[in-house]
Amino acid sequence: MFKQFLNQVDDSQVYLITSLGIFLLFFIMVAVLLFVMKKDKIKYMSELPLNDDVK
Repeated sequence: MFKQFLNQVDDSQVYLITSLGIFLLFFIMVAVLLFVMKKDKIKYMSELPLNDDVK
């Protein structure tokens, strides 16, 4: 199935497929990072603009 798809792809479409892959990979990595991040750090970062004191 993938071989047939890749044989039909023109040279100009390779850039589109590559950019889509990079885009999806980036947002999957961000989603994984958010799920792994500790809740205390998320709370600290969300309150940062409201606090005047710097830690």
